[in-house]
Amino acid sequence: MPLPVVLAPAAVSTALALWPIRRPFAAATAGWVWSLPAQELPLHVGALVGAATAPALAGRAARPSDRVGVGIAALTWSGLGVVLSRHLAAKAVLDRALAEGLGEGETTTSPSALHRTPWPRVLFRPWPLRPRGVRARRGMVYGPDPKANRFDLYTRSGSAGPGGGSSGSDAGDVRGVLVHIHGGHFRAGGPSRESRAMLFDHAARGWAAISTTYHLSPTPESGFPQHLVDVKRLLGWIRTEGPAHGIRADAPIVVAGSSAGAHLAMMTALTGGDPRFQPGFEDADTTVAGAIGLYGYYGRLGLETRDVSDPVRHAASGAPPVAIIHGTHDTYTPVKGSRRLVRHLRAGSPNPVVYAELPGAQHGFDAVRSPRYLAVVEAVSRFTDRLA
Repeated sequence: MPLPVVLAPAAVSTALALWPIRRPFAAATAGWVWSLPAQELPLHVGALVGAATAPALAGRAARPSDRVGVGIAALTWSGLGVVLSRHLAAKAVLDRALAEGLGEGETTTSPSALHRTPWPRVLFRPWPLRPRGVRARRGMVYGPDPKANRFDLYTRSGSAGPGGGSSGSDAGDVRGVLVHIHGGHFRAGGPSRESRAMLFDHAARGWAAISTTYHLSPTPESGFPQHLVDVKRLLGWIRTEGPAHGIRADAPIVVAGSSAGAHLAMMTALTGGDPRFQPGFEDADTTVAGAIGLYGYYGRLGLETRDVSDPVRHAASGAPPVAIIHGTHDTYTPVKGSRRLVRHLRAGSPNPVVYAELPGAQHGFDAVRSPRYLAVVEAVSRFTDRLA
C-alpha cells in the first residue's frame, strides 16, 4: 500500500485536532471523533507514523510515492508537536485559574509540589487501570431501579467495608466523597467510563470515589427531572447508608461530571434541598461541598423545561465552590456555554468559582492519561483538598 495512503488517517486526525470542523453539527461530531487519536494520544500517533515511515527514511524503497509520504509524515509530526505543546500548556492555565479563583495562597499545594508529567504512564499505560491500594466495589445500588440506580465505589484499600469492618488502620478515615456523573447526551453511558484517573487519584488519597449512572432517556428533556432526582437520591444514600461502607454521615460531598454529567453536577449544586427534585425524600440533605464540571453542556434541556432545566435559571446565591474546565476547541459542547455559566456564578455566588479554558482541548479529554488530563487531575485534587 502506498505510504501516503497508510499515513492519511493519522494526517487527517492531526489536521482535525488543529483545525476542528465547527458546523454543521453532524460534520463537527464526525470530525471530533476522527481527531481523538491525535488529540489525546499525540505521542502514540507520532510513533505509529514513525514506524510506517521508517523504511522510506532508511532508503529501502524507491517509489516516488514514498517521497510524498515522507513529506506527509513530516507535516504530521509538526502538527502533533503543536498538539503536544497545547497539552503541556494546560498546567500553567490551570495554575492561573486556581490562583485567580481561590485567591493567592489559598491552594493547598505549594509551588514546589506542583504537577510533573509522569511520562512512563503517559507513554506505556495511557488507559487508567485501577492501581494497587485502591479497592473497587462495582454494581452497588442506591435506588429502586437496580439497572439505572447503580454505581461503582472506589476507596483506599483498608477502608471500612460493609458493616464498617476493616482490617486496615485507615478504616472509616474517608476524607470526603467525590461523585462523578458520566456523560452520553443523557441517553448512553455507564459507571467508570470517564474520569477514571481522577476517581482513582481521589480514592488513593483517602476519598470515597463514586462513579454513578442514572435513568437514561431518548432525549434529554424526556428524562428530566428524573436524571437529577437520581443524583439527589444517591446523595441521600451516601448520608444514610454510607456509614455502613466506611463513609461518615457528615463527610463533605463533591459532585463532578463530564459533558451531560457536568450539567447534572451543576444542577445538583444549584438546587440543594429543593423539594421539586426530591420526591419522596424531600427532607434529605442534598447539599454539596463543591461541584466540578468537565467539558459540560449547561443550557436548557428543551423548550418545555427551559425555566427549570437550565442551570442559569437557578439562583447562584446558594452555590458551593465550583470548578469548571473546558476546552477551547470543543465542537460538541462549545465553550461559550461554560462562559455563560461562569458569568452567572461569579455574579451571584459568595463562594469561589475556578474557571479554566484548556488550549486546543476537545470534548472528552478525560478518557486517557494524557499530559493535559493528568494536569487536570492534579488541579482538581488541589480544588477538592480545600473542601475536605
